[in-house]
Amino acid sequence: GRDDGLGITIVEAVTPGGNAEKAGIIPGDSIAAVTVMESSSGGSGLKLVEETNSRVKGCECKDFDNTIDALANFPGDDAEEVYLDIKRIRRWPKVKVQVEYPPSQCAEGFNPVKQLEFFAGENLKRALQNRGIVLDDPGNPKCDFCGSNACYVSVYKGQKLLNPIGKTEKKLMEKNPNV
Repeated sequence: GRDDGLGITIVEAVTPGGNAEKAGIIPGDSIAAVTVMESSSGGSGLKLVEETNSRVKGCECKDFDNTIDALANFPGDDAEEVYLDIKRIRRWPKVKVQVEYPPSQCAEGFNPVKQLEFFAGENLKRALQNRGIVLDDPGNPKCDFCGSNACYVSVYKGQKLLNPIGKTEKKLMEKNPNV
């Protein structure tokens, strides 16, 4: 990160059923500001006055630490209502993915086919693992491609939808030129 506290914090994931999901926040959103609504009442005698004030803490173009500080510390313990100003950086298209376990690795009665939905641009390995897909194969201690023990993925269709291969991945994939 940068040393000057500037940057951008992008929501990577939301907890299913959590407050962020209920509020409509999706991966790819950025938190621009935190607004706290506070009301106070006062007056003298028979006259009662209720007043509502708001405080705003901007966190647009702030790094991760400053954004988290605004979320955690700015509202205070007495905040009645907290609002987040969200900027939708870009709406990622969704990609439907069919995952098939090798039938030889499945127990009887287990459906080896899973239908999943990913956001375009998601890290494939992490996206599979986050959705409960088991990638390790006890019968094969090392991956043919990169030597890892947890990345057994073959892409049969849709290769062009994947992100370009990076330098490190390209070096690892040289071990198997058939891919």
